[in-house]
Amino acid sequence: MSSSQNPGDPAEPAADTRGIVDPEAMLRVVDFERFDAGPQLAGIVEWFWAVAWELPHGVVHEQQVLNHPAGNVSIGTVDDDGATLDPAEGRVYGVTSELSRRSLTGTGWTVAARTSVGGLGVLVGGPARELADAKAPLPEGLAGVSPGVVDAVSAEATNKQRVHLLREELERIVVQRDPALVAEGRQVVAAASLIEHDRSMCRVEQLADAAGTSVRSLQRRFDTHVGASPAFVIRRWRIIEAAEAARDAAQRGAQWRGWAAVAAELGYADQAHLTRDFRRHLGVSPSAYVQRNTTA
Repeated sequence: MSSSQNPGDPAEPAADTRGIVDPEAMLRVVDFERFDAGPQLAGIVEWFWAVAWELPHGVVHEQQVLNHPAGNVSIGTVDDDGATLDPAEGRVYGVTSELSRRSLTGTGWTVAARTSVGGLGVLVGGPARELADAKAPLPEGLAGVSPGVVDAVSAEATNKQRVHLLREELERIVVQRDPALVAEGRQVVAAASLIEHDRSMCRVEQLADAAGTSVRSLQRRFDTHVGASPAFVIRRWRIIEAAEAARDAAQRGAQWRGWAAVAAELGYADQAHLTRDFRRHLGVSPSAYVQRNTTA
């Protein structure tokens, strides 16, 4: 693996903070960057992200994230409970159904590849469903990864250099995967993208028709490549959109349309169904979420 920084790396994409609870507070305490996946990983990795922080002694930043229905391959100096790691560790995370929480203290960094929704199966080289609400250590959790990848990435001086090295490693892995597996994974990514960008896509049967396959085949492919059902992916994106609408109204003073209107826009039968899903995914009621995000 090369350890040099490549000045020709893909440009940093526009920031996407959807799903991050109170991103403004996060950006006050961490340096946050996103990097493009590049052409070789297109349809498998959505982007690379990196954070670095240096907090005063005794200060703890609690960060919550309603994760996109995707996986992450990460290397960093903090564990899931906020404990500082020395040396850094690497992990592969599957789709997470619960609101994730992370405590940041002291000084540290993390770099990661966020998979496309449907790209995880190609990266791990096996059924993504096995990583649902779970994680696996590197290198064991990523078939074909170089044994020394965590040490090599950690040895780099900056997060940009670490991302470059991680990108190179994942590019090498994808090239070695069965082309049929890669092609099927990209088909699932295309189907999952319809859910993200088309609000009228609110039923699994609709998605199967749009993808030109049966419901049963679609569910099997999502199990293999996403690690979650098509129904879960639909609900997760709609709840992320609902949370963003509420946060924008609370923080920017936009005219609030009300939850009944939001429910109708997102394809819910009524406000009660949206409220139920909101509590399930975010752990609080919609009204409580709006109140929490209202600026003084």
